[in-house]
Amino acid sequence: GAVGERTGGAKNLVATPPLSEESSTSNTDDLKKVVKVKRRKRKPFPIALNLSNCKYEVVRLVQKKLGWKEVGDDDDWQVYWTDTSVSIERIMRLKKTQKINHFTGMLEICRKKSLARNISKMAKLFPDDYKFVPKSFVLPAELNDFLSEFKSKKKKTYILKPDSGCQGKGIVLAQDAETAMGALEGTENVVAQRYLAKPYLIDGKKFDMRIYVLVVSCDPLRIFIYEEGLARFCTEPYTAPSEENLQEVCMHLTNYAVNKHNDKFQFNEDAEADDSGSKWSLTGLREYMEDNGEDFDTAWDNIRDLIVKTLIS
Repeated sequence: GAVGERTGGAKNLVATPPLSEESSTSNTDDLKKVVKVKRRKRKPFPIALNLSNCKYEVVRLVQKKLGWKEVGDDDDWQVYWTDTSVSIERIMRLKKTQKINHFTGMLEICRKKSLARNISKMAKLFPDDYKFVPKSFVLPAELNDFLSEFKSKKKKTYILKPDSGCQGKGIVLAQDAETAMGALEGTENVVAQRYLAKPYLIDGKKFDMRIYVLVVSCDPLRIFIYEEGLARFCTEPYTAPSEENLQEVCMHLTNYAVNKHNDKFQFNEDAEADDSGSKWSLTGLREYMEDNGEDFDTAWDNIRDLIVKTLIS
């Protein structure tokens, strides 16, 4: 006979030997020995990862480590990893079993022009919550307002960056209208921002923090922040901006792509070291700041806060 045992919504069948009046006593023990029907385990099907538009070898290393299969555009796939933004039309064509690594519309914060515009809108509505961004101008749309900044007697420094630039390319520091106008040549969109002339220094050098943020859902908004990351250092000691040093990129810009060409760049030979060379881990930075009486936890909380507010914008 078969006895049905319902567990968690699924019905598991167990086999029991048939009983007769003569054998009821002898088979009592057999009733207790229930033999479950074994289900054959299926070998997991490897995830198909489309990397036809990905140039980063690290993604392929992870794919192989996970045991996933690399496929192309003409194959069936479950995950599509692309280096570029995706359109809403591409998102709408996704099957229920497919995922893509970008949200449509992410250029609204990844491009400097859109980011400055969105932050500016939010700052007008919530000035106390969005005061973490220096005064900014989107050029050439706000060119007249921007140039008027140089008419005051007090010298101001602005940093100008191409809208879609990266790796420090095309960045100009300006303290006068003529230099600022020169930064607009050959490009349509530039964002000008008040330069922070008194940064926090370590060993007399500027640095930035490379922090990794994962957005898994926009509605509801779900964000994960990786607690490890990088501190990237300039290779020249910092001094306040002046006419003489505005073009000293290895003093003002923290980009790795800029500083790695300087003879003073220190590669970290010890993979276990957190606070040596021209790149530190965030763990090493935390330890340094705490050893020097700084409140890293408050700084980190403020960073988490501006990440959330940037995404909300």
